[in-house]
Amino acid sequence: MTDHDAFLAAICENPDDDTPRLVFADWLEERYQPERAAFVRAQIELARTPVWEPFAVLCKWRQTDWLTGNPFRNTLPAVDGFHIEWHPEAFRRGFGWRLNVRSQLVWEQMGPQLLDRVPLGEMHLWGAATLDDWRRFAASSVVRQLRRVHFMSSPIEPLRALRENAEEALGITDLFFDRASGAGMPEVMEDLLASPLGQVLRGLHFRVGYESLALLMDMLGAANKLARLSFTTMGLTNDLIRRLTATKALQHLKELHLRSEYSLGNEGVFALAVDLPPGLQDLTCSYVGVKADGVEALARAEQLTSLRRLNLSQNQLSPRAAKVLAASRSLVGLRSLILNKCRLGDKGVRHLIRSKFWRNLVELDLRDNPISRAGVAYLLDAAIPPDLTALVLDYEQIGTASQNELRKKYRERLVLSHVTEP
Repeated sequence: MTDHDAFLAAICENPDDDTPRLVFADWLEERYQPERAAFVRAQIELARTPVWEPFAVLCKWRQTDWLTGNPFRNTLPAVDGFHIEWHPEAFRRGFGWRLNVRSQLVWEQMGPQLLDRVPLGEMHLWGAATLDDWRRFAASSVVRQLRRVHFMSSPIEPLRALRENAEEALGITDLFFDRASGAGMPEVMEDLLASPLGQVLRGLHFRVGYESLALLMDMLGAANKLARLSFTTMGLTNDLIRRLTATKALQHLKELHLRSEYSLGNEGVFALAVDLPPGLQDLTCSYVGVKADGVEALARAEQLTSLRRLNLSQNQLSPRAAKVLAASRSLVGLRSLILNKCRLGDKGVRHLIRSKFWRNLVELDLRDNPISRAGVAYLLDAAIPPDLTALVLDYEQIGTASQNELRKKYRERLVLSHVTEP
């Protein structure tokens, strides 16, 4: 066994321990691979850092190779690229972590070889398999090291197999249902949450589903230890939010993400603002149809003093919405504020730089807002927050002269982007 193989074996045997990875990084540097050594160290630090703090924001906007690992994809073990495929965001803590598995039969053939070379922790699973296939998967050694599992189609049979082998699956912290439609989802959730696996889960994530939502909201009441919860394109309404908040599902949340739930509107956000948990740190309400009145309800929510990241992107807000955010006493601790595509305009910029949270900001995303020379002038007059790492503006909306002035003031903190997604 070579030194390289011995290091990999130690990392795979102790996947949750950073020490073997850091020793490996030192070994890489001694062998004239400083870039990869720096990448491993950076990803270890990134895994320890909240997304709103300077190092994580730096990786997101200015050191993207440390986030994606693209220059180091050739270090990942070879797979066939279809039945087994490395995810575009394959790396975590410097090594292969996230894998797409489209065929359980191919995985049974290739999986054991991969497990000796990478500390896998996250899988996207497709449903082209029998219950017996899933039972063999659930009994395999990879399940013990999985932390996040994505069900890309029906979760019924794979979840049944995981519940039957609960002792192997108790390391799983987050489940993602990427096709959460289907009349059987409430029953699936009821069985899951009553199982030992359901008791250890800390994150549930639902995407694309419209049937039996009221029952699903009721079932989530049994998940009273969740730290992370997200809904994307699920067709949530004001009434459904009220059903959810009537349960205990939200009481311990640290992260809540609502995306493309346009039916919520102000009324849904009103209902949410009343019952948000006091420990919430990261809140997304992106493209949910909220306007200034709903934003005001959030801004006045006294229990949001722990909030560090707020994403209100792709809502038709107004300068008034920026004004009520700026005046909020509950949001003084904000570190990251995402307001791209919100129609804020120059007055909105003026309110933000005068806000109670301005001096604490690490990240402010103002892409795709109608900011003219007047808005640029407000930014040029503002004091730079000491931890500001990314002031993100739309390249096409800021003229060359304004770009040069902003660069002179904000230097590397200024990020000019063409991308409009949150």
